[in-house]
Amino acid sequence: MGAGCSSDHGGYRSNIIGSGVPNLKIAIVGDTEVGKTCIMLRYLKNQFSPMYIPTKKAVIESAVKKINVPGHTVASLTIWDIPGREDMDLHKTYFRDLDAAIVVVDLTEMNSIEMAPVWKQTILNNTFVTCPVKEASHGGQVKTMTMEEHPVDKETFPVLLMGNKFDVIEQKVQAERLKKYAQESQETEGEEKRVWSLGGPLTEEEKPECIKLLEKQAEDHNFHASVMVSARDGDGSVREAMQNLVRHVLENKYSMKKYRNKGDSKKHKEKRKKEIEGLDKTGIKSFDTEFISANTSVKKITTLREFYNKSLTKFKEGCQLAQIVEKEENSLEDCVAALKKNIGEGAKLKVKKDEDFCKLKVSSKDEDFKPAKKIRILLNIFHTEYASVCKSIQRDCPLMDKKLQQQDEAIETMCKECWEEVATVEQGQPRSEEEIKRITDIIETNRAKMQHACLEARAAVSVVEDAMKKIKTAFLW
Repeated sequence: MGAGCSSDHGGYRSNIIGSGVPNLKIAIVGDTEVGKTCIMLRYLKNQFSPMYIPTKKAVIESAVKKINVPGHTVASLTIWDIPGREDMDLHKTYFRDLDAAIVVVDLTEMNSIEMAPVWKQTILNNTFVTCPVKEASHGGQVKTMTMEEHPVDKETFPVLLMGNKFDVIEQKVQAERLKKYAQESQETEGEEKRVWSLGGPLTEEEKPECIKLLEKQAEDHNFHASVMVSARDGDGSVREAMQNLVRHVLENKYSMKKYRNKGDSKKHKEKRKKEIEGLDKTGIKSFDTEFISANTSVKKITTLREFYNKSLTKFKEGCQLAQIVEKEENSLEDCVAALKKNIGEGAKLKVKKDEDFCKLKVSSKDEDFKPAKKIRILLNIFHTEYASVCKSIQRDCPLMDKKLQQQDEAIETMCKECWEEVATVEQGQPRSEEEIKRITDIIETNRAKMQHACLEARAAVSVVEDAMKKIKTAFLW
């Protein structure tokens, strides 16, 4: 937890734990209610809690989360979540031996962004690195050892400016795009135009004032960088920002540029081959066979969850573009009820069971009846994308959940019965303690990922079941 020295000063030793893995200490600071705890929770556990519980004392994640930084090495992280309202006298204790810091601001509050330089200065004024100093006696033996504190270099110490709640800003920008595109499409209602493509980065014209201020604060006050993230959405923005910060610390503070990716060198090609998508190889055939098989399920569960979110978003955006819903933020029930209402004169929209989900069926006494083109497009999105992934989730996720549990039980048994295979290499030579620990850590991490995938699979099934209830409810309105 920051024991040892981690400064830019050349004479200090880097904070490397016994196995040769850098042990990094990072503090997260900012005003109250900006989402500091949510940032930490999203990064370390890929979870989000909508409940706000103020952090009353510093929270230390000391599980020593090991992060594979592409092209570098493995780093152990200790992250300190500092309360927004804390006694200033305690900051020096919290910030001792920091390797980097993150100032989190709320993008929806301009005052929060304006406070960023104050937080950065608080960090720099209270961050020191400790170094042991030996005092020798006349006989040459060490008599005492004391710790000296040295201030960090305020010009080079990495402080990342992180703007949270970007999802809220995106929704506002998206709403403006929808209004603009809807106005442009009024004269060409029947044509398929770019109004259906709502993605893409922000243009300078679209960039909100909060983002402009965030970037200006980072540039004017020499932050390491500024990033926009959403702790609520599992879009990878938090992970990417943290990974980049860790990479910077490894390359600069620990002089570990030797770990950088050197193009297509044979060494790095082999290293990349050891990655099994989300699960890592141990180098032991019996375990790796199970992990390779399990990874197929882990990857598919993740893909299904992502496609569910994307297809639902596309369906909702389509309803907004078709101007059949009035609100900017609509629920699934709102959209289905709007489809029912706008299906066309003399026709009815009914919900029917379809495999493990449902479908929306148009009925009319007029055999030649066809809904308006915009309604046909929405029905097509619902059936070919949203309903399709819902049926896949209902069909496949329970099976993958059960299979992963069985594989985890098998791996647990192997851990008890195959110790000799772990402890020895060919010709019966024993493995080093470091190698055994590495293998054990990989097994534990992979099992944790498998268990997390099981939870994700169950959550996906629950979401789909809830969606089916909401759709049926919409037909009662």
